[in-house]
Amino acid sequence: MVSVEPSTRRSITFRMTMAVCAFVILFQSVLATLALLYFKSEFKRNISAQQMTLLSVASQDIDQKLRSAQKALIALSREFTPQNVSDPKAAQWILDHNPDTASIFDNALFLFSKEGRIIVESPYIANRRGRDISFRDYYKQTIKSGKPVISPPFFSTHTPGTPSVMFTVPIRDKAGHLIAILGAGLNLLQNNFLGDMSRIRIAKTGYLYLISHDRTMIMHPDKTRIMKIAAKPGENTLLDKAINGFEGTGENTDSKGRHALTSFKHLQATDWILGANYPLNEAYEPIQRGEKYFALAVVFCTAVIIFVVRFIMNQYTHTLVRFADHVRHITHKQGSARLFQHDSKDEIGILVQTFNAMVEHEDRKSEELLHTSTHDSLTGLYNRSYFDAEMERLSRGRQTPISVVIADIDLLKECNDTIGHAAGDVLIRETAATLLESFRAEDVVARIGGDEFGVLLPGVDAELVKQTLDRLRKALLKSTPPVENFPLSVSLGCATAHTAEDLIDAFEQADQRMYHEKRRKKVLAYGN
Repeated sequence: MVSVEPSTRRSITFRMTMAVCAFVILFQSVLATLALLYFKSEFKRNISAQQMTLLSVASQDIDQKLRSAQKALIALSREFTPQNVSDPKAAQWILDHNPDTASIFDNALFLFSKEGRIIVESPYIANRRGRDISFRDYYKQTIKSGKPVISPPFFSTHTPGTPSVMFTVPIRDKAGHLIAILGAGLNLLQNNFLGDMSRIRIAKTGYLYLISHDRTMIMHPDKTRIMKIAAKPGENTLLDKAINGFEGTGENTDSKGRHALTSFKHLQATDWILGANYPLNEAYEPIQRGEKYFALAVVFCTAVIIFVVRFIMNQYTHTLVRFADHVRHITHKQGSARLFQHDSKDEIGILVQTFNAMVEHEDRKSEELLHTSTHDSLTGLYNRSYFDAEMERLSRGRQTPISVVIADIDLLKECNDTIGHAAGDVLIRETAATLLESFRAEDVVARIGGDEFGVLLPGVDAELVKQTLDRLRKALLKSTPPVENFPLSVSLGCATAHTAEDLIDAFEQADQRMYHEKRRKKVLAYGN
């Protein structure tokens, strides 16, 4: 029994332990760092996407409710005619007896004259009829656009000092002339559908808010901020971008100086902007915990790696045993399994490399012998023995239909007799190349005789094989004659076996059809 010197074992063990530990620890550290960076990046991306999704859903909800409120007001406007517009008592009755519309708008319903004066309002307040509201932006916008308007926020006079928004709808007579304007107010301090949004929370401390295009705060959890400027130009760069059309998420600083993840989404029903603030210290808290866990994991894994690698290297000499066992069973292995997997630069590594090189050399020789035994040397196609073996294999299988094509080169004997066998070989090779290009990669194209070729087409029915032969004939007609006065010409026959047992019969039938075509060509040639 061959023994290994202890000093040598210690040398190999020491060197491999140091090398492997250094590599693994370095790799682990780099991998952990990259994983942490990726985790942070993906977490930020995901939380930004989730916040933007929440904001999109909320904005769609607000848009839907704004449009529903506007539609309700439009429906109410259709009850007004020139007659009841000119009759305050009738107009007041209409406003007072529409509880569905009144339930949506909690800051009164109004009917304004086209000159901008209050005709009636509900609930009724004495001494307000005839009051001029033509200075209001919502009146000016309605007159200018001639369409329904949702106003910027303003302080109401119906409930003095109350921040409100006004919905307006122009009322026209049958001729299309403006006769009045129907208005409805929303109190921004009440629990209506806008106020409900202010109670939505993102996690624990995140919140939503709504601002108009002129930076006025419409909705905010802190009611004292409503009707105030959200931020002056230049104070909040992300808000500045949102005012100019930006939609998305970014890190920002909120009104209290807290760093926050901020998202903005423009409403479709009006020019308001819905925002979301999520304080970073809460949003990124999982990242901070993750960094601690990663650091602890790296320290723990480093200690484990040192212990495990040391133990493994102490068992290093077992490699020789494994190698001997591999060699002993080499005859039962195939392919890459015949190679011994070991990577080192010591004596064992050299031995393994030499052994693997020898195995690969033998495998290449075996492959070359196998190729020679199954391929025709002149054309590179499969030979008759491989073709017969495939016929036998397919006849025992279940893959049907199977089509067979037999091809025979025309005028090959005449070419050999008049020009020589070298020219005949050219004709054979060119025919083989054309056949190979005309069939699928999975088809078996073989030279089965001197001037005869056979093709097996698994899974191809009679119709498809006829189409293939039509393409082949066209390719032969278009080809340039490889030998002067001897164009590529092939007699073809095909047949299809619908069961594996019929494959031999199909081969014979294809062969007969090929000879029939060859005889027909000769008859035509003699006739000409």
